[in-house]
Amino acid sequence: MASTFESLLTIILFTLLVKGHGQCQLKDLTVLTSKTPRQIQGVQEWQVMFVNNCKCTLKGVTVSCKGFHSVENVDPNVFAPIGNDKCIVNGGRPIEPFASVMFLYADPQHFVFEPVSHDMVCVSI
Repeated sequence: MASTFESLLTIILFTLLVKGHGQCQLKDLTVLTSKTPRQIQGVQEWQVMFVNNCKCTLKGVTVSCKGFHSVENVDPNVFAPIGNDKCIVNGGRPIEPFASVMFLYADPQHFVFEPVSHDMVCVSI
């Protein structure tokens, strides 16, 4: 009986570990962009929010940013170009589950940021 219980417990724990691994996809990082009421040097200001919709922590998040520029200074610890038309979010630091990272930029046009890659840290108990 104890052997059956131990086997069942082992299977359940293994299933939880496997389920936790690989469950975050690029689509789990939502990018929300909205106008703010401000103008910077006569140019529309935009707020960008990267939301981690996964129950795992994401780190090393990169997005496409070809042609991105801003007349407003953007904190490089929050959003910065890294080459090859990609930018890194939050300096590559972790974004906790269901948390967000936000930055502001000013440009006449709304810019579309598409998630490119991330690393996942997921601990299942």
